[in-house]
Amino acid sequence: MITVTDETTIGEALQAAVARYADNSLLAVPANPRRDYAQDGVEISYREAGAQIAALARLYSEAGYGLGHRVALLLESRPEHMLHKLALNTLGICCVPVNPDYRRRELNYLIDHSKVDLIVCLPSRLASIQESLEDTRHKPAVTTVDPLNTTALQLPKASRAAQAGEVNADTPASVLYTSGTTGQPKGCVLSHAYELAAGKWYASQTGFVSIQEGKERLFNPLPLFHVNASILSFYCMLVSGGCQVQTDRFQPSRWWEEVATSRATIVHYLGVIIPLLLKQPESEWEKKHVIRFGYGAGVEPQLHAAFEQRFGFPLIELWGMTEV
Repeated sequence: MITVTDETTIGEALQAAVARYADNSLLAVPANPRRDYAQDGVEISYREAGAQIAALARLYSEAGYGLGHRVALLLESRPEHMLHKLALNTLGICCVPVNPDYRRRELNYLIDHSKVDLIVCLPSRLASIQESLEDTRHKPAVTTVDPLNTTALQLPKASRAAQAGEVNADTPASVLYTSGTTGQPKGCVLSHAYELAAGKWYASQTGFVSIQEGKERLFNPLPLFHVNASILSFYCMLVSGGCQVQTDRFQPSRWWEEVATSRATIVHYLGVIIPLLLKQPESEWEKKHVIRFGYGAGVEPQLHAAFEQRFGFPLIELWGMTEV
């Protein structure tokens, strides 16, 4: 595992991981012929990711973005999201992920509340962003990514200068918004130290959830605007030389095929996933996986034994909040 201290920044951790695990896969997308991108699947090595992140960071820097800026990403759960996030964080820019299921009013709130300097989105999401900007008080610049070329990015010049100083462990890395079930969503500011500490904690556990350096492939069906996928599991893989297998969304009928063909060794879940998998008819794919454990929350106690007996691995429960 790479060395991560209380003073380490995300850019420093990334450089150390690329140097140590260059030929390992960092990000993967399982094959899915019905998806509108990466139908055959994708594998991105640490070396390849490092090169793409460096290229993106240069583009952001040349356009004037740097320490103290905030950039919203509406890139769904594609690998591009993590590549852009890491490029932004390397420069001291704070990433604000956008839930792709937001309605217009919710998107308006995020734009006005976060006061982002720039929104980076998929071409298919541009119209919804432009509609929201008709209503918002805050009017950030907007640009789109090229889905066929990660580093082909036309960036408008930053409207304000970056702050003086250096990126440090207390620099904000992300603003993640809560679900807003008890009022307006809260924008939780997570620092470089916080995000890396979450990954280091996970990678340092023992027992059922012990992480094997350079060997794990963690299948995460949860969205990248959420703390589980973009922070907890991703940084666990980064600091330990593992690979995050990021599917676009949870699909019960495809779950075992994607888990098996992606060679995943760990899966993440939420409570609703487990009963839906138990209701699926038996398939050959559910017997071909190499999963060591599942990590998640919210499974009814009476379902644990049935799931573990049928599918052959333990479900380990944890609990956390973006706010803490």
